[in-house]
Amino acid sequence: MSALVDAWQAALAAEHQAVFGYGLLGPRAGTDAALAAAGQSAHEHLRDATGAALLAAHVTPVPPAADYPALYPVADQAAARRLALRLEDGCAAAWRFLFLQAAGRAGLRRAAQDNLTASAVRGVQWRRLVDPQHPATAFPGL
Repeated sequence: MSALVDAWQAALAAEHQAVFGYGLLGPRAGTDAALAAAGQSAHEHLRDATGAALLAAHVTPVPPAADYPALYPVADQAAARRLALRLEDGCAAAWRFLFLQAAGRAGLRRAAQDNLTASAVRGVQWRRLVDPQHPATAFPGL
């Protein structure tokens, strides 16, 4: 069960980082403000739902870090787009890892798959802006 809990906590940690990161990129989002706001909202919901699910499983959720220095600086709209893409790729990887660890736990596995898919879709939206020639990745989360 420890590997499962570790993967679940890693997914929550990725969501904490995404919420923080979207807060950083928001002021530089420019014409992408609606996309950034939707991402922020989605990750806040996932963070809260994941924390609640861990509590329901009698696991103390990992707290957010006080800061995420690796996310800085966000100097302009291009940097904001790249950061959003990094956040979505990071969340997709965390949810994919949980999906793999949750074999035999159908409800948790389904949630991990849904969240992996949602991050992959948001990743495509950002990737279209960052690299229009390559808007998708064959295996999200890898």
